[in-house]
Amino acid sequence: MEFFSYRNFLHLGEALGLAGGFFGLAVFLGWMVVPFLARRGAARPALAGVPSSATSPNQGRGPVRTLEGASWMLLLFCALGFVVSVTAMALRYREVRHWPAQTMYEVIPLGVTAGYLSTMALYFVVGLHRRRGLARAFGDLFVALILLAGGMTLHYVLGLDPTGKPLPPALQSYWFSTHITAYMLGYFTLMIAAMGAWLYFCFRFWRGVFDRRRHPLNRLEVLAVVVFGLAAVPFGMQGVLLGPGVLALAGVVTAVSLAGSGRMEWFDAWQRDADRFTWLIFMVGFPFLTAGLIQGALWAQEAWARYWGWDSKEVSALISWLFYVIYLHLRFVAGWRGERAMALLVAGALSIYITFQLFGFLPASQNSLHRYTDMEFVPAEGMMAPSPETPAQ
Repeated sequence: MEFFSYRNFLHLGEALGLAGGFFGLAVFLGWMVVPFLARRGAARPALAGVPSSATSPNQGRGPVRTLEGASWMLLLFCALGFVVSVTAMALRYREVRHWPAQTMYEVIPLGVTAGYLSTMALYFVVGLHRRRGLARAFGDLFVALILLAGGMTLHYVLGLDPTGKPLPPALQSYWFSTHITAYMLGYFTLMIAAMGAWLYFCFRFWRGVFDRRRHPLNRLEVLAVVVFGLAAVPFGMQGVLLGPGVLALAGVVTAVSLAGSGRMEWFDAWQRDADRFTWLIFMVGFPFLTAGLIQGALWAQEAWARYWGWDSKEVSALISWLFYVIYLHLRFVAGWRGERAMALLVAGALSIYITFQLFGFLPASQNSLHRYTDMEFVPAEGMMAPSPETPAQ
C-alpha cells in the first residue's frame, strides 16, 4: 500500500492520539506522586537529626520541572496530530477530487482535525500554559483525554466503508467546505467544553463519596453523574469509555490522591475556575456553530430556493443550537453559574452527538435530504423547491 495515502495517515493519527493520551495519563499520575516525594524529602532531615527549617526550598523542584516539560510535550502531540490530520485530508482531496466531507469516513476525521486545532488554541485561551506545579495536573489530564478520544475516534473511522462517492449536484457549491468545516469546529470545541464539565462532576462526585464530611454532595452533582454516565452508554464503545470509563478513572485517582495526602490540591487549583474554564471554551465554539447554521440556510436558499425546509436534520441541528442559546439566556438573565451552567454544557454535547453521529439511525432521517452518504438516496437540485401549486412570493 502506498505510504502517502489517506488511510495510512488515519492509522498514523490513531497511533499518535493513543500514544499522546497514554503519555498524558502517565504525566498526570506523575503529578499524583510529586506530593509523596516532597513529603519524603522533607522528612529525611528530621530523621537524621537536622532541623526541618534546614530543608532546601528547592526540594522536589526537579520532578516538578520534569513534569512541566512533559506538559508541553502533550501540546506537541496535539500539534503533530493536527499536522497528520491535515495531511490526511489533503491526500483524501487528491483521491476523491473534492473537499473530503462527503461520508462519515471523511467527515469524522475532519472533526478530529478541528478538535486538535481547538485544543491548541484553547490551551492558551483558558490559560493552561500559565499554570505551575500541581495546578497543571488537571490540564494535563484534560488534554490527555482529548488525545485518547481522537485516537479512539480514528480507530472507529478505520472500520467504516472507505469507498469514495460521487458528489451530488446539491453539494457542488462553495458552501460545502465552509459550512461543514464551521460545524466541525463548533461541534468538537463544544464537546471539549463538555469534557471539562464532565470531569468536574466526576471528581466532585468521588470526592464527596470518599470525604463526605468535608465535601458533602448535593443533589445536582449526584443527578448529573448518574444521568450523564448512563446516557453515554448507548453511544457505543466511545460513549462507554468517555462516560463510565472517565467516571471510573476519576474514582481511582480521587481514592489514591485522598489516601496519600488527604487533600486534592491539584483539583482545588482548577475547581475554583471551572465555570470560567468551560465558559471560555464555549465562547470559542458557539460562534462556529452559529456560522454553520447560517451558512446552511444560505446554501439551502441557493440550492432549493428556500432558507428553511424543516428537514429532520435541519431541525436536529437547530435543537442543538437552541440548547446553547438557552445556556446563554440562563447564564446572563437567570444568573446561572457553576454546576447548573456546566450541566447544560454536558447536555448540549449529548444533543450534538445525536445530531452528528446518531442522526442516520433515527426513523425521521430516512427521508432526509441530508443523507448524502446513502448511495441509495441521492438528492437532486430543486427537491426542496416550492411545489407548482404554491404561488410565487
